[in-house]
Amino acid sequence: MNGVIECVSQLNISPEERGQSLYNQSTQHGPLLGYGSPGYKDSQSSFVAVITDAEGREKHREVRVKYLETAATGNKRLLIFDKPLDLKRHALLTVSYPKKKDEHWAYNPENRQVKRLLSNNAATPFSGSEFNFEDLSSQDLAKYDYHFEREDKLNGIPIRVVSRFPKDENSAYERLETWIDAQTFLIQKIDYYDREGELLKTLTASDYQLYADKYWRANTINIKNHQTGNSTQLVWSNYQFDTGLTEKDFTLASLRNAH
Repeated sequence: MNGVIECVSQLNISPEERGQSLYNQSTQHGPLLGYGSPGYKDSQSSFVAVITDAEGREKHREVRVKYLETAATGNKRLLIFDKPLDLKRHALLTVSYPKKKDEHWAYNPENRQVKRLLSNNAATPFSGSEFNFEDLSSQDLAKYDYHFEREDKLNGIPIRVVSRFPKDENSAYERLETWIDAQTFLIQKIDYYDREGELLKTLTASDYQLYADKYWRANTINIKNHQTGNSTQLVWSNYQFDTGLTEKDFTLASLRNAH
């Protein structure tokens, strides 16, 4: 039924409008990488990252995630490293804005310094993974232009393919081809194309689970760099919602006491 409603409602709109509408529905149903969706004020979760190079060598990370929905002052997400030991208590605070660049603040416990990361370094890899700081930034609607590309199938699932074109001139990408389940509106895959229009990497989201009878989340996210052969897998767990976090938990001062 969802597919019928979507088909009828999209008959008289442009490919650009249809693309934006589809992507908006996908973010409402199941956002990726620790971001929120309507219906709650805060959440906590964790993930294990397995970073594999082209020769098969692995590095592991264990990270906790805290998220706060505060539209007036920018939504906030805090990543806190637990393992390996040489990264323990390193932290990254992201403040997200719908119409301007996100702010990233990193804390190094060795010198107890909080450093703001430059916005033009969005393509810098995060902790040696295939995710860069742009990938970890918010994916707000206003930061992209959209175009509905086609109907397709992925593993037998009907798909709506939407291209997103970053408005940021410092973006690492020419476009992000986003594969959205036509029935559930959950993102199944994202193909990232570099500034030359070449396929750079592919993200796949799987093992979706419904939490608290309301919130869909992908428990497994894989990303493969086609140009280097490197890959990263994130396995998510311990989702909690409405845990009582406040803005005090996301200040620069709180970074030094992240635990």
